[in-house]
Amino acid sequence: MTHSHPGRPRRILLRSSWATANIGDVAHSPGALHALRAEGEDVELTLWPCRLGERERRMFAERQPWVRIVDGDLDADGNPTTAALAEAWAEADILVHGSAAGLGAGADLRAWQATGRPYGFFGITYDPFGPYTPSTLAQAATQIAALPADYLSEADRELFAGAEFLYCRDSLTLDYLTRQRLTGPLLEWGPDATFAHDLLDEPAADSLVAEYRLTRGEFLVAVPRSRFAPYHRIHGLTPGRTDHHRDAVNAAHDAEDLAVLAGAITHWVRSTGGQVLVGPEMSYAVDLAADHFPRILPDDVAPQVRVLADYWDLPTATATYARAAGVLTMDCHSPILASTVGTPAIYLRQPTETIKGRMYADLGLGDTVVEVEDHAAAARLAELLDAIAEGRGTRPDVRTAAAHAAATERLAQMASTAVGRHGPGRDTEASDGVGGTKSEVSVGGV
Repeated sequence: MTHSHPGRPRRILLRSSWATANIGDVAHSPGALHALRAEGEDVELTLWPCRLGERERRMFAERQPWVRIVDGDLDADGNPTTAALAEAWAEADILVHGSAAGLGAGADLRAWQATGRPYGFFGITYDPFGPYTPSTLAQAATQIAALPADYLSEADRELFAGAEFLYCRDSLTLDYLTRQRLTGPLLEWGPDATFAHDLLDEPAADSLVAEYRLTRGEFLVAVPRSRFAPYHRIHGLTPGRTDHHRDAVNAAHDAEDLAVLAGAITHWVRSTGGQVLVGPEMSYAVDLAADHFPRILPDDVAPQVRVLADYWDLPTATATYARAAGVLTMDCHSPILASTVGTPAIYLRQPTETIKGRMYADLGLGDTVVEVEDHAAAARLAELLDAIAEGRGTRPDVRTAAAHAAATERLAQMASTAVGRHGPGRDTEASDGVGGTKSEVSVGGV
């Protein structure tokens, strides 16, 4: 491992924080920073965010004040557009691409690659098909196995091959890149950095539980979503053809997908007598939830269901998950957030999601992933919800805690590699038995 300053840890420039409209996305950066900071207070960490709102900036200032945040972009020649970014760019020893559902900062890393300094990928998904080829995770595995070894684009192959380390947050990504005979980097499984997120707002969660008249330890959090996030509405943009396509897909599937969620909510209320809080992982889902809940629920169930009126922040949501009996989510990162507080979760996966959903099987929780179009989805959800109900009052949930411990242990190993305290190929036992886009841009999501 090259290190231009052997007398001190590396100065790390973390490219992350892709969006603020998704609390799962927001959690990537504090998770990665927490893991890297655990390597020692002498580690110098700078966050270079793609998008960061004032609420998130306050979160960092209050809870991770030691991180330096620099804003700016790169111009057409690959030069920083702000003085702060230029200084961080010049001082950093390594550029680390944060967890993401693709190459969210591929162009930035290509510019960095030209400097000759090291870079790496801290837990990414790389889906060769993406959301426009709807599939179950099992179908995605078959598709990946059917691809020729030269399917990976040459541009991405060159970028990956030049990396010092490439950690794949799901074993399908690892299997794909291994089958593509990628050479050069340390290529291993490494979980999403969100597993290391530990920011909770306990008073805010207590207030929310009281406001919505929820009984601590007895309620279920249900997280709805559409098959495609309407980013043009989220960011106030004029819709293009892709946006119209996504809206059309949502129009065709929202009702039937949310009916599966509603059926599970109905089972929970009728079997436990407990309440349900319908809350979003993404900002647009506040309106989605309000449009459908409790309207689509039976009359005897609706009074037990509360719908969150606002888009909550990450620390409040995570602390609320800690007070819930369980989480049933159609968004992929809420099970990770729940795992950080020992709360069991179920992921109701839609076929337009990327292969990132494989990460739960990689950690021994594959049975908690239910494909929304599975003919047995209702029965499987009922069985999983019954198990959550039976375990109410037991914290942390044993299986959830074990999966979280495995993920954070592996993240610590990844952080050691990124910081430069250990060379590639050190203790990799955590990846034993795990897993084994063509597109050059991110496929969206987290």
